Amino acid sequence: MSKISLSNRKRISDLNQKVDTTSDKKDELLALQLQEINQEAERANLLKDIILTELLPDPNQPRKTFRNIDALAKSIEENGIIQPIIVTPKKEDGFYHIIAGERRFRAAKQAGLHVIPCILREEADSDILILQLLENEQREKVSPFEEADALVELVSHKKVPKAHVAKSLGRDPSWISMRLKLAKASSVIRALSKDGFVDDVRTLYELKKLEDELPQVANEFIRKVRTNRVQGAYRQAIKRAKDNWHKKELAEDQKLEAIKIESVSLLDKGELCLKAANEHAGHRYTFSFSDEAFKQLKSLLLDE
Repeated sequence: MSKISLSNRKRISDLNQKVDTTSDKKDELLALQLQEINQEAERANLLKDIILTELLPDPNQPRKTFRNIDALAKSIEENGIIQPIIVTPKKEDGFYHIIAGERRFRAAKQAGLHVIPCILREEADSDILILQLLENEQREKVSPFEEADALVELVSHKKVPKAHVAKSLGRDPSWISMRLKLAKASSVIRALSKDGFVDDVRTLYELKKLEDELPQVANEFIRKVRTNRVQGAYRQAIKRAKDNWHKKELAEDQKLEAIKIESVSLLDKGELCLKAANEHAGHRYTFSFSDEAFKQLKSLLLDE
């Protein structure tokens, strides 16, 4: 990312040393980073108006869906673009690629603008992705899996330390770890978020853990969610589903207690009769076999 002045670097450091992760803290982190970018752009004469048709969205942008564009477009019509978007210098394909500010770009098009203020900035992949995550979260919340996939890209592919990502986003490292695990959830769980059934990260994370431990229970829970048959809060329902399964498993294990056999007799027509001991109420169990299987059992049981 751009070089940060000593005063702002100290303010960012002070913010990151705080225990809390309030929205005010993240707002200030974003504001400081954008302030540094704007100041650097003005000093280097890299702030310019660019025709919208020369701008191209970043295909690697964490956000894949954009909501509430109408409201932002109306605001732009009334107030203009307050914060310039950040773009790369023009590339070989003839376009400036958008680094941060795609929502403003889309809203500006809808508002009928022909040009938009932009800051030119060379790409530095990991810094760009962190800025996109921070900005998207503050402008409009990114979906849980868009966020999780972007963090996987940073930590697993670009090898940015989790501690650095957490500090840059004003988050606790456990916040990063949860989303990295969530990124491994199945397409069935991802679809719950995409289709609007569940968007709470903690709930999706607990459901992913249930899927790892008890996939059949997780699948049944997902079916109930989609048919609106889950009572109460989802996280509590996930815990109940897990507890009920373990209770059922324990009960079935107890039922599998060995039955003591008192006597064995062979009947005609390939049937075997087993008489249980008194503690099992003297039940008799009769089994029917094929001719070949009956001969084998007869030989084993009677030493013929």
